Amino acid sequence: MSSKQAQEELSEAEQNYRTLVEQIPGVVYILPINSTAQEAYISPQLQQLLGIAPEDWHHGFFNSWLNYTHPDDHDRYWQAVNTTIATGEPLRVEYRMMRRDGGTIWVRDQANLVLCADGETQVLQGLVFDISERKQAEAALQESETRYRAILEDQTELIARGSPDGIVTFVNEAFCRFFGLKREEIIAQHYEPVVFEEDRERVFSLVNSISSENPVIAIENRVIASLGVRWTQWIIRGIFDDQGTLVELQSVGRDITDRKQVEEALSENEQKFRAIFNQTNQFIGLLQPNGIVLEANQTALDFAGITREEVVGKPFWEAKWWTISSETQAQLKTAIAAAANGESIHYEVNVLGRDDGAIAIDFSLRPILDETGCVTLLISEGRDISEYQAALRERQKAEEALRSSQDFLQKVANTVPHILYLFDLLKGTSIYLNQKSLSILGYSPEEFCNADPQWFLNCFHPDDQHLCYDIPSRFVNLSDNEVLSTEYRFRHKNGEWLWLNTREVVFARDASGTPIQILGSVEDISTRKQAEGLLRQQAEGERLITEVTQQIRQSLNLEEVLNTTVNSIRECLGSDSVAIYQLESDGNGYFAAESLSDDYPQRLEQTLHPFSRTRDFSYYYQGLPTVLHNIQESDFSADVFELLQLYQIKAAMVVPILNGDHLWGLLIAHQCSAPRSWQVFEVNLLQQLASQVAIAIHQSVLYQQVQAANEELQRLATLDGLTQIANRRRFDQYLENEWHRLKREQMPLSLILFDVDFFKRYNDTYGHLAGDDCLRQLGSALKSVIKRPADLVARYGGEEFAVILPNTEIEGAISLAQTIRQAVYDLIIPHAQSSVCDRVTVSLGVASIVPNSETSPQDLINAADKSLYIAKQQGRDRVHTVCVVTPS
Repeated sequence: MSSKQAQEELSEAEQNYRTLVEQIPGVVYILPINSTAQEAYISPQLQQLLGIAPEDWHHGFFNSWLNYTHPDDHDRYWQAVNTTIATGEPLRVEYRMMRRDGGTIWVRDQANLVLCADGETQVLQGLVFDISERKQAEAALQESETRYRAILEDQTELIARGSPDGIVTFVNEAFCRFFGLKREEIIAQHYEPVVFEEDRERVFSLVNSISSENPVIAIENRVIASLGVRWTQWIIRGIFDDQGTLVELQSVGRDITDRKQVEEALSENEQKFRAIFNQTNQFIGLLQPNGIVLEANQTALDFAGITREEVVGKPFWEAKWWTISSETQAQLKTAIAAAANGESIHYEVNVLGRDDGAIAIDFSLRPILDETGCVTLLISEGRDISEYQAALRERQKAEEALRSSQDFLQKVANTVPHILYLFDLLKGTSIYLNQKSLSILGYSPEEFCNADPQWFLNCFHPDDQHLCYDIPSRFVNLSDNEVLSTEYRFRHKNGEWLWLNTREVVFARDASGTPIQILGSVEDISTRKQAEGLLRQQAEGERLITEVTQQIRQSLNLEEVLNTTVNSIRECLGSDSVAIYQLESDGNGYFAAESLSDDYPQRLEQTLHPFSRTRDFSYYYQGLPTVLHNIQESDFSADVFELLQLYQIKAAMVVPILNGDHLWGLLIAHQCSAPRSWQVFEVNLLQQLASQVAIAIHQSVLYQQVQAANEELQRLATLDGLTQIANRRRFDQYLENEWHRLKREQMPLSLILFDVDFFKRYNDTYGHLAGDDCLRQLGSALKSVIKRPADLVARYGGEEFAVILPNTEIEGAISLAQTIRQAVYDLIIPHAQSSVCDRVTVSLGVASIVPNSETSPQDLINAADKSLYIAKQQGRDRVHTVCVVTPS
């Protein structure tokens, strides 16, 4: 072979190699490590990966590569490369790179360190490929797992997992609470002990029946829970590996004891219900809110060709009614979830029958609510509308054929009760209207057809004018026979705003299929809108009554209840003012609560209301309301009418608030901007809320009475009956509290202990009654001497008294002790048998301390008692302090 032929074959082989490399879905590179003689190579896939052409790549490979490596991954990438160079181990590293367009991607870099043919040059031969989608999937999976675990723990259902032999491996918090067990008492144990003994054999048998052909079972059985024997419902799903071997059991349970009790109570009506249930022509099913089938009527079973056992206890979308696509299954799940949240669902669903024929089902779901508004049951209804749909399609074809006929359009236009029009999207104007435009809107067809676009825009309510912008775009994606329905407000020729509903279809298209003409009908729905508004107000009123009732049950604060009531009523009725006016026994009163719109001043400081000026309240005592639609048409006296004008009242509703037989006050709604025609339901709402306010008033009165009684009991429990000063129990409580407070604040606490000198001799000489009177006089004297609210004087026991002096240094305590000694001396109570004086005297001991962790209240008492003892030893009728007690 000649040198030239060898060169050509080498060039061809190299070209084939490069072609093969450029087909690899990643960037191939060759990088010399210890010599620059070998030229670096990078494949053209660099353009797809980073948006950079290979010819623009800098020859300094590592520097260029690091420039496009995410800054947070520089060190990790460089360390991996150095490890490969140092050890010869393959490079396997994942990191982020920045594309030329600013985007960030994840890549996997895998390379080997090899020797070139010269035996000296080491090169890295590697492949870099984009793994962003996998990284995103991993992140989504991790987020999903975290969310899944949170959902499991937050569920009220009882969730458990276990091995096929019945050993529990996981339970959620609801499971632990229900069975009254700790998690460690359940995990790694068999579930048998919690199953009611009589149900165990059946439960074990059903669980053991789980297989790849029967992966999910539903069980209702009794268990031994924290509240005793309870009925539960379980959905148990088997988890299988790739070989079909059962590897785990997943269980979701709930307490159905209440349902079982209801079922037993209703059992006597079961036959009657089943007869009606099974004889109807519609397909009817009863579902739990989670979609589990409770019952299906015979009509549905016969039509589907299945037995009751094949559907009951299974999720509705998994039951083998007919052949249902995965999309339809998802649609059913979504519908059931929405119905479980209280929505009524109605739509058409397509299925395949047993003979693979298409069947159209008119399907609906209705939630059944309990008295608290919670969904307890779902009723599914269906009927075969295949024939009806076929007829409907035929009719639509016929209508489509007729739509192009101007004669047919004219005939229809002259008979329908709505405005019919044809709108040209290219001209932006109507090219035809029927005569109904005159009777409904006051404008002739000619006025509309010749109207300026700005005039037409101004006829729309300001909040709805956006519907007139870029009208053609609204119909671009509208298919033939698809109806676009729009509700908006439009000004009548007389200036009145009307609610209209427009239904529009594409009437004509150009050669490219773009809509050019629209056929529409306009219906006046003002009356319906008013009815809807009235229904919303009524619903809001019912919600308001419930809210106020709950507020009354939850709060004993009458002011809070009254303010909540007036604010909620004003918001519900949309009135300018709502007030609660409390009447007094003389007929006067005051505003107990008021809610006003921003344009009107508060009147809470006022004590007079126009509707309290009349002294004849017999009408109100009967619980009857006063309803005034227009104050100008009333027959009030001049002074009342003057007050009404002062308060800017144009219309009002007044409802009495009766607390038993007592007229407590008035609940009043005002309209200040203009007269108002009050609706009957609004009057009823005010009367119902007045009854609730009366309940709140009654509760508040009872609460205040109980509070007063409790306060009196508390006072008596801490008061010495003889001297009417604090007793020993109160002394101990107060000293303990002040000790802890002053310990935190590191402030002084002083104590005076004193008793009557030779009191036994006093009793022996004058008698115990005189002794009691003497102690009473001392108590009165002490109360006149002790002035500070924080100081406490108490009868410590017998003839011994104590004074607790928070935040008082020893000097202040000694001074007060001298004042007490003098005050007792000044009482001049005779004491002939005293060894120190001819009148009653006292000896006092004083101590002071800054409370700390090394001492206790008893240390302070002991110090004061020691001071008292020394005062007696030194001759009585004196004050003594042993020392100032300080922290060690």
